[in-house]
Amino acid sequence: MKKIQIAQGAFLALLFASNAQAEIYDGVLQSSSVRSRADVDAEAAAVAKKENPYRDSASSGVAAPLGYSKSRDAVHAEAVKEAHSANQNLTGKAYYRDAIPSQYLNQPQQVNAAK
Repeated sequence: MKKIQIAQGAFLALLFASNAQAEIYDGVLQSSSVRSRADVDAEAAAVAKKENPYRDSASSGVAAPLGYSKSRDAVHAEAVKEAHSANQNLTGKAYYRDAIPSQYLNQPQQVNAAK
């Protein structure tokens, strides 16, 4: 019985060895470029200056910030004015049918004289 197992093992080994094939190696591929190194360098410099289409915010739908026409001091003064207005926290949700009464819309601004 031992001879049969050895014969079967040898047969299987020969069967697998005959089916095994090695990959053919053709060597390193040679590229043949028609463009000079200077042309490639010039194109690379031009592409490097372009905007990156694969950046994180490219497809986010967020527009790039625009230039501002107001000065920083003007924006600050407007913010302070709005912060000191009497009806700054007024929303329509607090009123009947979500409508702010007209007497609250046009109140004169109260200036704090303690400043």
